[in-house]
Amino acid sequence: METTQMLKQTPLFTQLSETDLAALGQSTRLESFKTGHVILREGRVGSAFYLILSGEVEVIKGLATAEAAIIGRMGPGEFFGEIGAMKHVTRSASVVAVEETSCLVIRRLDLDSYIERYPEIAGKIDAALSSRFGNRFRA
Repeated sequence: METTQMLKQTPLFTQLSETDLAALGQSTRLESFKTGHVILREGRVGSAFYLILSGEVEVIKGLATAEAAIIGRMGPGEFFGEIGAMKHVTRSASVVAVEETSCLVIRRLDLDSYIERYPEIAGKIDAALSSRFGNRFRA
């Protein structure tokens, strides 16, 4: 499946036009993670947004503590890291690959550059974040 189509199927980007998606798609890259790899660490500032193409990940609160708890699992078509990457806040949980996992990745700097070139997109992304998380992350 083409990058533009993968992005279009992601709820965060459904409001974007084909042209917008094609421009954003130029900033993506494919990354693979081995089983057990910590993709994101809780408490660190987000630097990328991930769309799972294949494999599976676990979302874990308190990864490095005795109280570590799995709070979710995600697979192909799901995404994570959007809040940290778009709002420049610390990660609220860690994400670990539970099997070989491939993701389409958009780095925060690329996303910022894209939004700077297409400022009207910022409002669309904010609207999508609000519909997913309420007003908790509005600018």
